[in-house]
Amino acid sequence: MENEEFLRRAQQRIEQSTGKAIELAVQQDQPRSVKIDFSTAVPKVYFGADALVYPGMARMFIQYAILSLREGRRISEEEFLHFLRRN
Repeated sequence: MENEEFLRRAQQRIEQSTGKAIELAVQQDQPRSVKIDFSTAVPKVYFGADALVYPGMARMFIQYAILSLREGRRISEEEFLHFLRRN
């Protein structure tokens, strides 16, 4: 799958799961991180470039974004691990 198609599908999945519109972008300088910027009307989700290479990391980033957007805040690592253990 092409990178643009992957990003389109990831954005679609996040939006469908949260009921919120987002902007999705890739960060080359921090390849193993996921960030969410809540300071704008439409939240911006930044995936590290490794999400384009490693499918497991991409799934984790998507799940983290969904959980954070549902909560309306950044989720701590501990909270996220607890969420993953339950599911």
